[in-house]
Amino acid sequence: MVTTIRQLVLIIAVLLVFSRFTEAQAGRSTPQQLLKWGIVGSSSCDSKPCYNTIMSDPAVQQLLLDLAEGPRDRTALEKALQHSEISPTDLLRFGLIRQDGDKYGLNFPLFTARDQRKIQQVTDRYATSLADAILARRPEIETNLLSYDAPGVNRRDVALFVLGCASLDWDGLNITAAKAYRRASVPRPDGVYVPYAEEMSDVSTERIYEGSHNNIQDGIEFTSFGDDAGRARIMLPDLGYSALALPNTVGDNRYPDFYVARKALVSASLNRTITDLGRIMLALRDGQMSSETLSRRLSLSAEDVDRLLKVLVKIEYVSEVDGQYRLNIPVLTKRDEAMTKQLLAIGHDQMESWLAANYSDLKRDLGDLTFVRAGVPYEEGFTMLWHYVFGRANQKLVEAGLFSDPYARKHPGAIPAVTDLDLLK
Repeated sequence: MVTTIRQLVLIIAVLLVFSRFTEAQAGRSTPQQLLKWGIVGSSSCDSKPCYNTIMSDPAVQQLLLDLAEGPRDRTALEKALQHSEISPTDLLRFGLIRQDGDKYGLNFPLFTARDQRKIQQVTDRYATSLADAILARRPEIETNLLSYDAPGVNRRDVALFVLGCASLDWDGLNITAAKAYRRASVPRPDGVYVPYAEEMSDVSTERIYEGSHNNIQDGIEFTSFGDDAGRARIMLPDLGYSALALPNTVGDNRYPDFYVARKALVSASLNRTITDLGRIMLALRDGQMSSETLSRRLSLSAEDVDRLLKVLVKIEYVSEVDGQYRLNIPVLTKRDEAMTKQLLAIGHDQMESWLAANYSDLKRDLGDLTFVRAGVPYEEGFTMLWHYVFGRANQKLVEAGLFSDPYARKHPGAIPAVTDLDLLK
């Protein structure tokens, strides 16, 4: 169980920024944007084209929506892409389309607006039954949570992270892959992943808590978990992503080596800073401390500790009272091992039983989605369908009061957590 979760740290990703991390990311908004997109796996845009640059092209987006309506011939593809830097060959290489005789069709899960409406309608009752399965173990869950004794941390935040994220999301992906309910990541030109896309629509993803953003530095994992409704996450690792999103200036185009060196310098500096932030968070799991105590314990200069604590206070990871700092968010270390393993075991057992009882019915009820009608295996799209189900289940567990409400926070929509990966060994 614990080993599988460590493996799943790398499951949800869009591009490789840090040494190891995952992020679920939609495409950036443009006036012409027709799709939002992401991947399950890991990829990099170190060379072009990559999945992200391909999907950013408005002509590609329109072509993929056209293919969602039915196959096209080569002439139609070339006409659609005549003003684009992306070619039909690129789409074939990345597995986004496939050739059947003299026709070309959709070859990955694309969810139209119609699909999204149907998925939300159908998955609501399944999400309710999954939430009920978790709530059936509520007394046991809440008893285990009592062992989490950091005074400034809401135990329902801990429940949302351990059960809603580490269990339903990370371990759920592991279970569904092991049981062949879903197709896991496959090699592509820019990484190892399964892509997906959604047509821009008025279907809201607000309060569907299924988005895990992760970064691991020196054995410390930073997670933000919540919905992907487009709100900025003022937390880690998201702040790190934005810090590395450096503008590509005219000078960079003339001197590409300068751009690469600049990005490497910023990345190395940022990684060191994030590691030290994590070390402070793990230390505070043992109890509140002064900056002087943290400086001695971590062998960091007083100036560095003060600077880092200001950052942690600003993003509300810690609070300070009378010179003592304490945690505000879930931090899990080896001292939480027994609680964590027990909660994960509960989630694992309930998910396995629920999937065995419901998977076939869910597949039947969603068997006419666009990508399935296009000939894409249902299992390839089930990764995102599972996100819809457990995301809605998390919403219902928030409403039931087992989990905290991410919208009750100053920066709503997600919660942060920090984990010592030794906990997962």
